[in-house]
Parts: sequence; C-alpha cells; structure tokens
Amino acid sequence: MLTIAGQGGPSPAPFLLIWGVVALVGGGALVTRRVSERFCAMVVKGLAGKPTQQARAKALPLGFARFIGGVFMVCGMVALPVSIGMMVKG
Repeated sequence: MLTIAGQGGPSPAPFLLIWGVVALVGGGALVTRRVSERFCAMVVKGLAGKPTQQARAKALPLGFARFIGGVFMVCGMVALPVSIGMMVKG
C-alpha cells in the first residue's frame, strides 16, 4: 500500500470499506427471519454444555437477533460513505 507524503502510515479507508460491506451484507442477512432463526438455533446448540444459559438463550425473542442485524446494517451504511470520503480526500 502506498502512502502519500506527510501521511503517518497506511490509510484505514480500505479496511473500513471492506468492514462496511461485510457489516451491511451480514446485517441484511441477519434481519431476515430464516437466517435469524438459524443463528438463534446455532447459539442454543452451542450452549449445550451450559443448561442454564441454554434455557435463557431459548427464551430470548427472535426479534433480538433481528435487532442486532439492523444495528450492523446501520453501521455498514455509515462506514461505506465515510471510507469512500477518506479515500477521495487522500
């Protein structure tokens, strides 16, 4: 990665761009009912050794996983224009 004269190090803009795209796509998938149900089932299955926490995870509403997906989508939508603006500025 090339650096511009006077710049202290490589720009974080490409990382932010990739992170923004991944957050947008991943959050968009998690917002759907099918993926959020699979995600919750995976979490519950992963807690098989801890019955108390597994019961709490089963009781958690499906809307919670969808809310987390929405938050990731918003973060991705914010990160994309910021990273593009950082790359344009140089």
